[in-house]
Amino acid sequence: MGVKEQLTEPWGLVAAGVLGGMGGAVAAALAPAGLLVGVPVGLAVAGAVYGIRVGLGVLGDRGGDSPRPLRAAPPPSLPTPPRGSDAERWLRRAETAVRTLRRQAEGAGDPVLRGQIGEVDDSAAGALADLARFAGQVTLIEQSASGINTQRLRQEYNQLQRGVSGLSPGPLRDERERARRAVADQLAVGQRLREAREMLLARMQSAVLGLEGLVARMAELVALHATTVGGAPLTASKVAELTNDLEGLRAGLAEAERLSRSALAGGAPGGDVPGVQP
Repeated sequence: MGVKEQLTEPWGLVAAGVLGGMGGAVAAALAPAGLLVGVPVGLAVAGAVYGIRVGLGVLGDRGGDSPRPLRAAPPPSLPTPPRGSDAERWLRRAETAVRTLRRQAEGAGDPVLRGQIGEVDDSAAGALADLARFAGQVTLIEQSASGINTQRLRQEYNQLQRGVSGLSPGPLRDERERARRAVADQLAVGQRLREAREMLLARMQSAVLGLEGLVARMAELVALHATTVGGAPLTASKVAELTNDLEGLRAGLAEAERLSRSALAGGAPGGDVPGVQP
C-alpha cells in the first residue's frame, strides 16, 4: 500500500485510538490536574502511535518483494485482440495458467525445488509471450479479412464465369477473363486469411490446454517432493520433463506460425476458388 492507503488503514486508526486512550487515562489518574493533563497526553500518544504505524507500513511495502506483473500483450507492431474475441479468451486463459505456475514456483518451501521449478516458470513466461504474439497476429488477420466481402465476390465471380463461357475469343472475352481472375485473386486471399487464422487459433488452443495441464503436473510434483524422502533426483527428473514439454510447446507454436505464413504466401492466382461455381 502507498502512503494514502496507510493513512486510512483502519487498524492503524484503532490502535492509535486505543493506546492513546489508555495513555491518557493513566496520565489523568496519576497527575493531580486529572483530565487537564490526561487529554493532551492521550492525544500525544495516539499521534505518536499513528505516525509510527504509518511509517512502518510504508517502509515495509517498499522493502517487500512486489509481485511481478503478468499481463500479456502483443508487441507494439500488432493490434490488441478485442475483448471477448477467440484470441483474447485463449490469451487470458494462458495468463491464468502461467500465473498459477509462477505462484507454485514462488511458494515452494524447499529452496532447491524452488530453483528447479523456477526454470519451468521462465519457460512458461516465454510461451505466454509467444501466445500474445499469436493473439496479435490473429487479430491482424481478422482485421484484414474483414475488408474482403466474400459473398459479393462469389456472386461477381459466378456472373463473370457465366458471361465468359458465352463469348467468342476476342478483346471482350479477354477483358472479362482479366476481371474474373482479379475477383478470383481476392477470393483466394480471403481463403488464405481464414486458413491462417484457423491454424493460429488451433495452435493457441492446443498450447493453452498444454499450459493448463502443466499446472496440474506441477502441483503433483510439489506434493511428491513434500511427501517423498530422498526424492530430489526424482523431482529433478520431473522438472526436466516439464521443461522439455514447455520447449516442445514453444516449438509447436513456432511451427504453426511458419505454416500460417506459408498459407498466406501460397496459392496460385486465378485458379479454382472454393465456394464458387466452376
